[in-house]
Amino acid sequence: MKEINIARTIINKRKEKGLTQDDLASYIGVSKAAVSKWEIGQSYPDITLLPQLAAFFNITIDELMGYEPQMSKEDIRKLYLSLSYDFAVKPFDEVMEECRKITKKYFSCFPLLFQIGTLIVNNSMEAGDRDRSMTAIEEAKELFIHVKSDSGDAELCRLALNMEAFCALTLGKAEEVIESDRAA
Repeated sequence: MKEINIARTIINKRKEKGLTQDDLASYIGVSKAAVSKWEIGQSYPDITLLPQLAAFFNITIDELMGYEPQMSKEDIRKLYLSLSYDFAVKPFDEVMEECRKITKKYFSCFPLLFQIGTLIVNNSMEAGDRDRSMTAIEEAKELFIHVKSDSGDAELCRLALNMEAFCALTLGKAEEVIESDRAA
């Protein structure tokens, strides 16, 4: 998982263009010291400068910040295995909180959300009691609904629909499955 790293991007893009810190500072309308601080990570550009910097380097703001809202299949697989191990050895609530943080960070990475939902369902019985297990399954169901509604990948939507139905049945909400079937 990549973290935000605007400093490295600014350095690389500035050098690709063959510019000095003075050149970039002049174009953006800041001091050379400001550019220097950005590049060493001592400070960040003002948020209002991000579109101008991205346009200057002909990249998106996400690229400028070194942020990737998606994970590769390999990264998803590694994370799944790591979280699966964590469910086996760590307290359930601690791992669930980690899952929540990851889903917030990668809320548009639908293959990841599907895998986390599946992981939660598979480990829900480790919650300690029936009510907490059902709460976890409800949380997983919401992830499947989000994937189904917003993914755009037909196969992933079909899988998410199946898992949503499984969760609804597990929660004793067969009527939701019947309604969903009628709507389809």
